Amino acid sequence: MPIYEFICSDCRAKFDKLTSFDWKSAGIACPECESDKVIQAVSCIGAFKSDGQAVMMGGDSACNSCHTGSCSTCH
Repeated sequence: MPIYEFICSDCRAKFDKLTSFDWKSAGIACPECESDKVIQAVSCIGAFKSDGQAVMMGGDSACNSCHTGSCSTCH
């Protein structure tokens, strides 16, 4: 089962949940306010290139716009 990242639409809490691929039918509730009004967040993932350099994609990364890893922000 995958781990998904969620944001509560009511209290804006962020949380992770180990759940099935069909998480919408799993009855996910916010652990802070118990609201069922949650949305799936875009998670940041990391990978390594063949030369060993780390690459970050998605989520809150500052480099979401360049996608090259060579801008002044992410070098």
